Amino acid sequence: MTPERLNILRTAFHTSKLKSLHKNITPTPKSLASELIGLLSRKVKLERKYHSKKIKDSFSQALPNHVHTALQKWALVTQEKMASPLDFNTSYSHYWSADSQNALFGAHLNSLPSQFTGFSVCHLMYDKHTTNLSLRHAIYSAILRTEAIVLYYDA
Repeated sequence: MTPERLNILRTAFHTSKLKSLHKNITPTPKSLASELIGLLSRKVKLERKYHSKKIKDSFSQALPNHVHTALQKWALVTQEKMASPLDFNTSYSHYWSADSQNALFGAHLNSLPSQFTGFSVCHLMYDKHTTNLSLRHAIYSAILRTEAIVLYYDA
């Protein structure tokens, strides 16, 4: 983990605490250090679930900043779906993650139960099932909306 990412996580942790988001988490967080250990442990546990090197590698790959900048400028992307506190881009006002503990770092939870809105980028792992679910959800969200939605999939 880079010093920059550690600082991002520290800032996100304290910001979500100030917004009282930590009160809704069970078990109650003890400290930034213990939550960082938990975050890294969950990542390792998730990586062990898959046997494909391609899937495992996708957990630690994120789009480069220049790609995010271009997506924001030219495609009006404002949010990131299916990110992790370990790789979300801080230039977006919102990001979504599947793990409830990630709310400690400012993540909104699980993007699939609600309709996609606006312009988003999705950081998907190389898993056909997850990709199919996400694409299907995006298509149905688009059908049900009157305004445009656009998703850029990083898969």
